[in-house]
Amino acid sequence: MNRRIAFPFLTLSDAAVEATPWEVSIDGVEWVEAGDFLSNWDSSSDIHVRRRFKVLREIVAADLSLPIEDLNLSLGVRIGTGQGRLPRLVVSRHTRAVDWENPAWQFESVIKGGMLSMVLDLHAQVTLASSPNRPGVLSPTSVGDRLWSDSVRIRLEGEEPRFPIETADLGQILGGGLQGDAPWYLHWSPRDWNRDFHGAVRLYLNRNAIEFLERIENEDPHTLQLVLADIMSQICERFLVDADADIVETEPGSLAAQAATWLRKAWPGKDVAFIRSVLESRPGVFRATFLSLAELGEA
Repeated sequence: MNRRIAFPFLTLSDAAVEATPWEVSIDGVEWVEAGDFLSNWDSSSDIHVRRRFKVLREIVAADLSLPIEDLNLSLGVRIGTGQGRLPRLVVSRHTRAVDWENPAWQFESVIKGGMLSMVLDLHAQVTLASSPNRPGVLSPTSVGDRLWSDSVRIRLEGEEPRFPIETADLGQILGGGLQGDAPWYLHWSPRDWNRDFHGAVRLYLNRNAIEFLERIENEDPHTLQLVLADIMSQICERFLVDADADIVETEPGSLAAQAATWLRKAWPGKDVAFIRSVLESRPGVFRATFLSLAELGEA
């Protein structure tokens, strides 16, 4: 369970949910424990995934400060795919009520190869299924409250650039002022475009923006869209201002290469001069294009 965000209610300890490691198989031939990269896969092959979950009732009751007879939980799995830190496409969702007579769930699913791109995201969570009758002072009370979750990301094709994300007090980082109240801040410098993308960019989420953090944790699509669009716009605008910008000749994995990739996706077939003219003469269109590019697709 991600503990970087402080929830306003009690959540489950890792001991409350027994979960085996994810296992994957190409076309169901040979099962292996999921790692960072799945080799020998191509889009003509389907990927099978499986995992066993068991929710332990007594530990759940103690963790949430709820009577045993007042526990109504749901266990869910979301499968996503697509390049980027967050899945561009949610392939499927699976949810079942936790049956205390048989609290184990042997989950298994098949994802068609034609639906997959770059990465496979496997996300599991336990949520509150109904409001408890006798909650404790800090017990969760709202249907859908997330009590436990974990995620696995498996690369399917090549190297995917990523960047660190963490919560922080922006007032301290940015030295006060209005900027300290911003919901997020992208720390990066355009001085060296050949720098590794992963090491060049860091996203800070304002720990004091509680409602914003809850939207991020709940993966609100509009909030994620705004954040991703801002990141792409910031980097690509500054890249185009650089007189030496080139979307063809870039160092693989570099900050310049990532900017070039986003620009090619936003304006396929157009050269730097054309895209720069859009930025200079129609900045609203430039920003709107990245807002559209950042939209998270959902099946």
